[in-house]
Amino acid sequence: MNGDPDRGVILAVDVGGTGLAGGVVDPDGTILSAHTVATERRGRGEGVLRNLLELVTGLADDARMFRLPVRGLGVGVPGAVEEDTGRIGTDIQNIPELANVPLRSVLQEATGLRVAVDNDVNALCLAEWRFGQAQGLRHVAMVAVGTGVGGGLILNGSLVRGASGYAGEIGHITVDMDGRPCFCGSRGCVKAYASGPDLVAQVRELLEAAPSPVWAELTAGDPGRIDPPLLFRAADRGDAVAEAVVAKAAQALGAGVAALVNLCNPEMIILGGGVMEAGEILMEPVRRWAKFYAFERAVGGTRIVRSGLSKQSGILGATALFLYDEHRRHERLGTRHARDAM
Repeated sequence: MNGDPDRGVILAVDVGGTGLAGGVVDPDGTILSAHTVATERRGRGEGVLRNLLELVTGLADDARMFRLPVRGLGVGVPGAVEEDTGRIGTDIQNIPELANVPLRSVLQEATGLRVAVDNDVNALCLAEWRFGQAQGLRHVAMVAVGTGVGGGLILNGSLVRGASGYAGEIGHITVDMDGRPCFCGSRGCVKAYASGPDLVAQVRELLEAAPSPVWAELTAGDPGRIDPPLLFRAADRGDAVAEAVVAKAAQALGAGVAALVNLCNPEMIILGGGVMEAGEILMEPVRRWAKFYAFERAVGGTRIVRSGLSKQSGILGATALFLYDEHRRHERLGTRHARDAM
């Protein structure tokens, strides 16, 4: 599987809590082949790594079938990653088996490829910057709203990772000092109001206090069927419970977006992830609250948009991540060579 440093395709993998999505991708973002497997198809623990390696092996086989050299491997994971070591942090809620795993070195040793590993929303931010709406900009923020709420930042044309990989964690900005508990140990986080599981939890709590005929019809009396798409359908029908939950989520997201505007002053903030597929029923109040909470002049210069990338955005993110890290590595080598020649 030895990588070609100058040309060829990228093997790209998006690691999710329930599934691993992988693709063979051209540097221009064309996905030549794609596969998905269950994250824990072989059970918990080391099965996650075995499944990941098996997927990468299959992608390398695809590249050989296409008779294309492999440039390297990019991997996005739902947690913080130490930039220098490629080690996964401890706060990887959806796949705790990967906590503290030095994933970059594990994959490099197993494949012989150059490997880039980072937080999946950092990768999505890079995908928007390289292939999507943020091309040509220098200051961009990404907010992904799904199982969790994550963020990525590009400032002055560089990905901001922070001292230990935690930069951009918009989901854990506090928007209510005494609010709902969050898995991180804090209270009132953006995530606690806007993530998919938290939206469902809030609906169930309100329905216990005040049953709704709209929800009884939509769920056929089964609370287990409540999910974010159903929530937005209920809100469209004017259900009071759904409207209250959507309004609170939009306010929390709007406050988080405003914090990004005031702190980072980006040209564009992109919202993506499964929850944002609801469209304008959520985007419109998010923009409104962001304008309410942020400096008027700062937010006036920020485009707040919904992601236009495909359902395979995670694969594109892992691709963009590898290409970004490769470019940075070449820059560092060029600087070193220039310094040595002085």
